[in-house]
Amino acid sequence: MKFPAGISTLGVITLKLDDSIEGRLRKRAADLYGATRGALSRAVEDALTAWLSSGQSPIEKEARVAYIALRGGKRVLEASSLKELAKLLEKTGTDPRDVEIRSAPETSGIEKLGLRVSHRAA
Repeated sequence: MKFPAGISTLGVITLKLDDSIEGRLRKRAADLYGATRGALSRAVEDALTAWLSSGQSPIEKEARVAYIALRGGKRVLEASSLKELAKLLEKTGTDPRDVEIRSAPETSGIEKLGLRVSHRAA
């Protein structure tokens, strides 16, 4: 059925949420929009709109992990998954038992910290 311009319809979606998530959602909706009729719908709609416009899934937003192979405290190889690290170890002929494997949050690039000092000519 077509509706005239400016008139929108409301969809109905029934969900099942974990009790703790439901409680947090209801509390947050009440904090933001008050304990009024429609506050929960408005909160969910705003959250979904923000998520859909971000272009990322919640999984993509999770911190990425780097897997690092160390030998004698020195970095030998690095990969973004254990499977990829295993392939690199095999490719380089490195026995996995000869290295220590650690995981760490992946860095987003080089960050410079500290004082910036410039020397002036006397």
